[in-house]
Amino acid sequence: MPGRLSIYNDKAFKIDAKELIKNDMVGELNPRYNIPPTIPIPALLNNGNYLYTHFGYLPSWAFSKASMNINARSESIYEKKTFRDSFKYRRCIIPINGFYEWAKEDKEKTPYLVSDIKNEYLALAGIWDEYFDTELNMKIVTVALITCDANEKLGKIHHRMPVVLEKKDFSTWLNSSDLREVIKLFSVYPNEKIKMYEVTSEVNKVLFNEPSCIDEVIKIDKKDEEIKEVGQLSLF
Repeated sequence: MPGRLSIYNDKAFKIDAKELIKNDMVGELNPRYNIPPTIPIPALLNNGNYLYTHFGYLPSWAFSKASMNINARSESIYEKKTFRDSFKYRRCIIPINGFYEWAKEDKEKTPYLVSDIKNEYLALAGIWDEYFDTELNMKIVTVALITCDANEKLGKIHHRMPVVLEKKDFSTWLNSSDLREVIKLFSVYPNEKIKMYEVTSEVNKVLFNEPSCIDEVIKIDKKDEEIKEVGQLSLF
């Protein structure tokens, strides 16, 4: 269940979705490398608007933000009252450059970045609704990511992952009224299409938002270092 995202470049997505974007309200993307829930994220709604949305879904009839959901399970989305109307009528695509998951060992949490091995972005399936924010005194668009079982690679550290859409399925996801056709898109993204690597533990801090969030942590095997040192000494 991805609770942190990295969204710093949406240019490739805009090119791939240009026929579906009718109104680009995002413009020049504000890059963020460690996005927690409630922070604005871009999403392409099925009405053609590409805009910033509230990361955390609230149905229009919610009484407060306490009922916020950042994820909706693909297995039950069409049954649950909270999500079913949005699944039928208000679907969206959330383009991200990567998401974080944590490997847990005892009390240690090691963050990993998950991204596409070939493309510059992952197009996540999502749902949206409009919620009246009393603090802002206005309606805001809120979104949730849809999740499914993790593939084998990611499953080593977490059992769930977001539903990732292929470019050829963008229009079906946004526009099809045939829910049986839409549900077929809830497939597990294959192992060979993702890359996953350890990143700095600074990502654990919600307020840490630097480009270094996405840099791979390279660990040097101490045994290899010892062998290297012995080899160097033998030359003299």
